[in-house]
Amino acid sequence: MTRNLSNALVLIGAVVTLGAGLGAAQRGWTVPGKSSATTRSDTLVARPQASIVGSANGLYCTPSIENGVAIHDIGGLSAGLHVTVTVASFSDGFDPVAAVIGAMVGQKAGNTVKTAAFYDNDSGGNKDARIDFVTPHTGNYVLVVGDYADISTGCYRYEVTVR
Repeated sequence: MTRNLSNALVLIGAVVTLGAGLGAAQRGWTVPGKSSATTRSDTLVARPQASIVGSANGLYCTPSIENGVAIHDIGGLSAGLHVTVTVASFSDGFDPVAAVIGAMVGQKAGNTVKTAAFYDNDSGGNKDARIDFVTPHTGNYVLVVGDYADISTGCYRYEVTVR
C-alpha cells in the first residue's frame, strides 16, 4: 500500500510538474503526512478580494454562459486512492455543484471509453460541494464546477486531497 501511494504521489508530482491538463489554472495538492504541498501555478482566473484560508490556493469563477462550467485537471491517479474534493462558494447566490470524472481509453477500457463519475451538490455544508471517493481505475481525472440552478455565475475555491 505504501509503495502504491508513493508511486501515485510521484505520478501526481510528474503531472503537476509537466503541466498536463485542461486550460490554464492554478492547482493545490494536499498530501497527508508530507510537510509541504506540491503546487503548480499557471494563470489565476480571478484575483481574490478577501483572504482564503486552507490548502486551496486560488479563486476561480464559472464562465457567464448558459451551462457555464469550469473544468480543472486533477491529473493521473492510480486505482485505489482515496480522494476528497471540496468546492466552497465565494460569491453570494452561487450554489456550487461539482463532479469528478475519470476516463480511461484503449484496450484496458475494452476498446471503448470507460468512465467513472462522482457528483455532489451540498455535502460540504453551507451549499458547498464535497466529493469523497476511491478511484475505481487508473486514469486521468477532471473536476467540473457549475451553479446548481445554472442561473448564476459565481466564484469559488477548491481543494483536492489524495490519500
